[in-house]
Amino acid sequence: MPDSIDIAENFSADPVSLAHSHIVVTGAASEIGGAVSLAAARAGAAVMLLDRKQRELIPVYDRICESGCPEPMMVEFDIRRAQPEGFMELADSLGRTCSEIHGLVHCAMWGSPLTPVAHSDMPAWQKVLDQQLIRPMYLTRSLYPLLKHDNPVSIIFSTLASGRSGSAYWGATGSAFAGIENLSQTLSREWENRNIRVNTLDCGKVKTALRKQFYPGEDTRRLRDADDPEIIRHYLYLLSGHSGHITGSQLSVPPLAG
Repeated sequence: MPDSIDIAENFSADPVSLAHSHIVVTGAASEIGGAVSLAAARAGAAVMLLDRKQRELIPVYDRICESGCPEPMMVEFDIRRAQPEGFMELADSLGRTCSEIHGLVHCAMWGSPLTPVAHSDMPAWQKVLDQQLIRPMYLTRSLYPLLKHDNPVSIIFSTLASGRSGSAYWGATGSAFAGIENLSQTLSREWENRNIRVNTLDCGKVKTALRKQFYPGEDTRRLRDADDPEIIRHYLYLLSGHSGHITGSQLSVPPLAG
């Protein structure tokens, strides 16, 4: 399983790369989620923008429409607070809009205090694991009936480097994302004969509000913008048929030179 792939020279999305595809993007109001949503729409996909408040999705919706792309669908859904039946109602609602989903991109991530394990408590760990691991799992599970096996389906979990190698103070958050890595590989094996590919993608150091919570004094000049072409190219590559049979892989956007 590669931890990075070089797609810069052999893949370039065009306006029909994702034509006739229905793509769900969680955290679509976030910096990376919004950039991925716009890029997928420009590649021809009908995008379902999912986030906790519709008003936060309007700027992304407007940018997509102004670009002459297929009109996206705004889905107001709070993953962090939804009850189990709410996830099933969401799946039923999306199913009435489209009969199948071809891509699911998990971009919703939340900040939590970085704390030494010795100073952490059970409620904090339970909250982080619930939000960062259990709820993305349950959303994926709920949408499974819409992931039709007759057509290729791609699921992408956006992740953090702390989920691939333990780092001091990242206990709960790192453990949650380590769980995401394991979940992705588990799903890839369970669904390997069902035309569903599941991978994780670490975008590296990106200029986002989430990263600012973790590194408040960081020099942002050394960070990528959320819509950096290299980041977008990786997401579109994994969503498209060009990524072939890549599944169960831990992929990374190459770091900035220098």
